[in-house]
Amino acid sequence: MFFKHNKKGVRPPGFKKVKKYKSFTLKQAGYKFLGSNRVRIGNRVYQFWKSREIEGTVKTLTIKRTPLGELFMVVVVDDAVEPEIKFTTGRMAGFDFGLKTFLTCSDGSSIESPQFLKQSLNTIKKASKQHSKKLKGSSNRERARKNLVRKYEDISNIRRDWFWKLAHDLTNRFDVLCFETLNLKGMQRLWGRKISDLAFGEFLQILEWIAKKKGKQVIFIDQWYPSSKTCSNCGHVLEKLDLSVREWRCPSCQSVNGRDENAAKNIYAVGASTAGLDDVRRATPAIVV
Repeated sequence: MFFKHNKKGVRPPGFKKVKKYKSFTLKQAGYKFLGSNRVRIGNRVYQFWKSREIEGTVKTLTIKRTPLGELFMVVVVDDAVEPEIKFTTGRMAGFDFGLKTFLTCSDGSSIESPQFLKQSLNTIKKASKQHSKKLKGSSNRERARKNLVRKYEDISNIRRDWFWKLAHDLTNRFDVLCFETLNLKGMQRLWGRKISDLAFGEFLQILEWIAKKKGKQVIFIDQWYPSSKTCSNCGHVLEKLDLSVREWRCPSCQSVNGRDENAAKNIYAVGASTAGLDDVRRATPAIVV
């Protein structure tokens, strides 16, 4: 059939390219899990490697393809069993994210970020330059593209491994962890690549998952609470505080507040005063607020 139209800009219908789509999702039909780590999708049976046991009722199954062409199966389940909140350390802390320091704890300790992308930036630039030099459509360009993708995946895997270890360490040290709700899109517009390298959102997802498995509690306070501008000693709130100011003196009580540590203490205090923590106080009198 020949498509023709007199209007300007009207084109014949095009075909969708497979490379354009990175994943597809099956909901309640179209798949069935068999024994020995096998799954039937449509009329074909596929063998897969299981990273962990599937617990709960399967709701959706998603097949994702990475830029390297590797296929992953993501299963979303309806977990009917909610784990009990367990208090083993009797400790609680507030945490403030930062650009120079990844996390500042209300107890005065801090955790520096390795900034994995920044460390590997020269390697990324070199691989990207090699890729741009290759002829479009050639096998050499495809090899260079995969090499560039591997560099990015290496950084992502190293960062994720560090996140998992840090999340396990924090949940072993504290029963209740308080954070400020982040405006990640706004932070991305302001600081761009640095926020992508720090990956606060990915860390919080991992931390929440580990905390749920261990029976620990993660509390988020309102993102509009002025944690940096409020004096943690007397509660005085500054009208304005520039991002460049890392330390300030309270005009009310004359105490000197470090920006990040002061914010972490305020996040701790607000988190402790939330309704959900009344039960924690009764369960663990050792927590000092």
